Amino acid sequence: MAKQPIKKSNNNKLVLGGVTLAIVIALVIAIVAGGSKDPSNTPMSDGPVSAGENQPVEVVGDALEALPETGTDPSIGLVAPTLNGHTFDGSNLSVTPGDGKPYMVVFLAHWCPHCNREVPRLIEWQASGAIPADLQIIGVSTAVASDRPNYPPSQWVVDKAWPWPVIADSEAMDAANAYGVSGFPFFTIVGADGKVKVRASGEIEIDQLSQIVNAALAN
Repeated sequence: MAKQPIKKSNNNKLVLGGVTLAIVIALVIAIVAGGSKDPSNTPMSDGPVSAGENQPVEVVGDALEALPETGTDPSIGLVAPTLNGHTFDGSNLSVTPGDGKPYMVVFLAHWCPHCNREVPRLIEWQASGAIPADLQIIGVSTAVASDRPNYPPSQWVVDKAWPWPVIADSEAMDAANAYGVSGFPFFTIVGADGKVKVRASGEIEIDQLSQIVNAALAN
C-alpha cells in the first residue's frame, strides 16, 4: 500500500514567527521611549549651556502681537510671556512676569545705530538716580548678524558698558518674537502683576523715558 506523505508540523515556523514579532515590538517600544527626540519637544536643561552669541530660549505663555505702528497696542493688559534663557557665557537668566517685580525688557541689536545711541542714554538715566529702585532691567541681544557692525554682541555690550544682565536670544529670535518686537531698540514695561503696561520702539530721551516708566508702574 502506498505510503501517505507525512505532513511536517508548522510549530517551528510559528515559534520563529512569534520570536520575530516580539523583537519587532520591543524595537518599536525602544524607539518610542528612548529613540531620537524632536529638539522642539525637549525641555530646556536646568543647568547652564555652552557660551555663545545665540542661546536657546524657552517661552512660557502666549506670545504678544507685534506692536502696531499707530493706534492702540493690543497687548496692553495681557500677561507677558516668561523667557527662560541664558547669558552669553551660558548661565541661566529669566524674565518671569508675575513674580512680584516690575520689569523693563530692552531688546537690542548690536548693529542698530538707534541702539548704539540709546544705550548711553540708559546708562545716563541710571546715573541720574531716576530709575525706580525695584525695576528689574534686562537686556535681550537679538537679531545677531556676524557680517554686521559691532559683532560679536557679547563684546559690544562690554564696550558700551551696559550695566544690566543680558539674555542672548536664539537664532530664530524666539524672545523677540514672543514680545512682538517691531524695531530696535524695543522696550516692554511689565508691572509687578505680570501684565504689559507699555511697549515702545525707537530712541527715547531720558526725560520721556522716566515719564513713560513712572506712568506705567503707577497703573
